[in-house]
Amino acid sequence: MTKKNQDAALCSLLIQKLKEERHRNPQETKRTALRLALMAAIREGKVKPGERLPSESELARSLELSLGTVQSALGQLQDLGLIVRRRGDGTRIADAEPLGPNIWHFRFRVAATNRPLRLTQVKVEVLRTNERGPWSEHLGPGPYVVIRRRLTGDNINLGAEMYLPQRLINIDDIELSELEGVNLRICLEAFLGQRSHQANTLIAINHLSFRHAALFEMRPDNATFCVTACTSLGDGSPFYYQDIYAPSDLLILEI
Repeated sequence: MTKKNQDAALCSLLIQKLKEERHRNPQETKRTALRLALMAAIREGKVKPGERLPSESELARSLELSLGTVQSALGQLQDLGLIVRRRGDGTRIADAEPLGPNIWHFRFRVAATNRPLRLTQVKVEVLRTNERGPWSEHLGPGPYVVIRRRLTGDNINLGAEMYLPQRLINIDDIELSELEGVNLRICLEAFLGQRSHQANTLIAINHLSFRHAALFEMRPDNATFCVTACTSLGDGSPFYYQDIYAPSDLLILEI
């Protein structure tokens, strides 16, 4: 199949995925719908690592979106490490790129292939709690907002729980779909209009509690990476406390 025909086939697929996204959630932005449509195409293997996407102008024309919307959606996928954008080479599906400047703490590689883990499915849940825990030392007294994510990539499940001071953010102002398939730190920084400092990170290998194993569809009997990150805003005030859980028998942790 020629590149022109490949581009046309991918654009046709994305048109269908965009319709499905808008039917699933009419409130989500066009940028979010495109981001999630592209993630679905990657997850389903419609585009392979190293393959070049249609040009930004071609995507905008074929999908009847503004160039700014296309560029913003691609930027979010780049922040996740799913695509690589280079001047003169266009946009390609990421394969084995080095850690980029937006990836602060670590990256996982798939043990079976030694390739970077590509997260292509995210389910988000937002909760509120007054419960004290390890996060309280960094964040201070509650109440807290908890952003819980069930993450899937390369047929591997991971989990993440991010705690934020409720006084910091009105989470009701953010559409949940805006938190799917993004670098969550960068998304929240944009919402707050503030930058944050690199986090203090603690890495351990433990067994998951039965509760967390059930929440994240992981096995409690497997050894699990637990990566804890505490981050502050530019003015020194606490930003978030986050735990990420990943199976250590299936993944390699790259720092």
